[in-house]
Amino acid sequence: MIYTAASVRDHSVDAERFSGLTWSGHALWYADAGRGRAVCLDPRTGVPGSELACPGLVAGLTNLGGCLLYATSATLRLTEPQSGDVLREVPSPRPDVQVCGMEAGKDGIWLGWPDALELRDASDLRLLATIPAPLGVAGITVTDRYVAHTDLLGEAITVFDLQTGRDVLQIQVDGRPATSLTWDGLRLWYADAGNMRLRALDVPGLSTARDWSGPD
Repeated sequence: MIYTAASVRDHSVDAERFSGLTWSGHALWYADAGRGRAVCLDPRTGVPGSELACPGLVAGLTNLGGCLLYATSATLRLTEPQSGDVLREVPSPRPDVQVCGMEAGKDGIWLGWPDALELRDASDLRLLATIPAPLGVAGITVTDRYVAHTDLLGEAITVFDLQTGRDVLQIQVDGRPATSLTWDGLRLWYADAGNMRLRALDVPGLSTARDWSGPD
């Protein structure tokens, strides 16, 4: 099913190259690989807050246990957002392929690659599940039932139902290319890389509160 969604919140940000987006429980964090940093943003006002230096940042950003995880060219690095201390750094599970996106969920860490989505265990990164992504992955997020991703064309967001094992929705978006994604429990946020904006969408039923059956 194809669904066209207009943004309900729209914030301009100061970034050189979006490379990740995540929800901390009360605020957005976006990764800017161009400047090697992650920036906290008030989702209501768009006002930026604290910054975290992310040396070597290439792609991805997710909240894992209150800390921020991102990918360098060869590793996944977990950092404490207030102090900037590196808590853990492990080799990428696919050392010859660059991570394109990531999001932690209740079942583990979802990693996006140029050919697939992978669910990996948060403790040791062992592979738990794979979803093919023929057009690649530019951003990824997860709710309690669905995994959503943008592809390398950046023209739409694809929603995959984990219970049925199939794509159930394609969301055509304003502002392209759409890259990084995150879910704040109510809205789906994406990075409009062409206009350097963060946009929020209302997508009915994007959780187990009720099954997705189409726009209200």
